[in-house]
Amino acid sequence: MKKSLEIRNVGMDMKNRRGFKALKLFCLFVVAMLVGCAGSRDGGDLESGAGDSGMKDAPCEVCGKRGDIELKITDEKSYREWNKKAFVRLDSSAVMGVFPALSVKAERPAKCKFCHSYSADALDFDLARVEDSLMVKAFPKMRRELMLPGMRLPDADSSFVDSLSKMLLESVFADGKKLADFTPWLERDGVEQDISRELPASFKNLLNALASRYELRYLSIPVALQVRMDTDLGKSGGFTWKILWTLWDARYGELVFLVYSEFTAETTSRVAPEKEWAEPFAARLWKMLSTDLSKLENH
Repeated sequence: MKKSLEIRNVGMDMKNRRGFKALKLFCLFVVAMLVGCAGSRDGGDLESGAGDSGMKDAPCEVCGKRGDIELKITDEKSYREWNKKAFVRLDSSAVMGVFPALSVKAERPAKCKFCHSYSADALDFDLARVEDSLMVKAFPKMRRELMLPGMRLPDADSSFVDSLSKMLLESVFADGKKLADFTPWLERDGVEQDISRELPASFKNLLNALASRYELRYLSIPVALQVRMDTDLGKSGGFTWKILWTLWDARYGELVFLVYSEFTAETTSRVAPEKEWAEPFAARLWKMLSTDLSKLENH
């Protein structure tokens, strides 16, 4: 862990952005392998209930050898919400704390030839890859700090991270429901709106405390991610994807924006979806980062 931290500190002084991005991803991978991520990790076997033990397939002999993975998106549902006041005053030179997904559920069939690399941690790492690329594009001057022990969080805060994830997931948010509850967004399918929500005092105080404790302004938090592999979809399999992704102004204790995204990704080619599961979500997250709110019409 100490070695990972030293590598990262060297990277903070590099001027080459590509090198910086690659280094951050490498550090995230190393830390994930050594200490795991902050949230809930559930690797499920849909048929046998074997959990993570069912993930260990033999090396794939048919994956990724005939070009790129080609996906068709169907059954899409989405909800997007901006707090225009918070969004307009974004400070691009501030420090953003980057959380791993607080809750990840990875499901797969008992028999799946292309699921050898599929797991909750692999999903979270792939999502982080997409986030990193888009956030650097949107806010090139903003410093992003990984909210992992040994990174922005001291090693001594390891036990605090687990309780923090639980506190965030159970914080009351929209419609009096917990932040981890997808229900409010399912009922608003197709809606995009500018809205300023007043958070409960306990939730607001939690965000304020994080900003003060770790000297942060913003927090990017993938709240919950659920992915289910399906070998019967498309020509070569596919998956269903559900995610709630949020950005918070921790200093002010308010939401900047939120996106709920749900869809089915079906292969249209003979290459199986054995990697890059977060790729279809990239365009949906980028819409949040790039929308001109002066032209946004609530609908």
